[in-house]
Amino acid sequence: MIELSCHCAKIKITVPDTTDTVTSCNCSICSRYASLWAYFNPKDINVIANKEDLGAYCYGDKTIIFYHCKNCACITHYMPTDRGNKHRMAVNFRLTTPETLNTVKVRYFDGADSWQFINE
Repeated sequence: MIELSCHCAKIKITVPDTTDTVTSCNCSICSRYASLWAYFNPKDINVIANKEDLGAYCYGDKTIIFYHCKNCACITHYMPTDRGNKHRMAVNFRLTTPETLNTVKVRYFDGADSWQFINE
């Protein structure tokens, strides 16, 4: 089990295991967030937070909702909306330990133009 947390630790996330790859996306929002997304089935993720500590943001095609800590502002994860892929959720792997993060390969996704991986 891998544990992740925002800077102030008000939001903690556990995932069943590490992942082989994370995704760095250059779309308009991910490039600003600088997140490294690891994807899991939502059933396998445990987000531990008080509701009042979680902020949410949804835009564009309204298929995902980005969550952040209202206290320290770290982007923690995103979840599918009713319109999104209900079997996929992303966790910001920058919130794990450097030792864990250093074991995964970063894949670069062109979410701004071609909607394809750049370094395949």
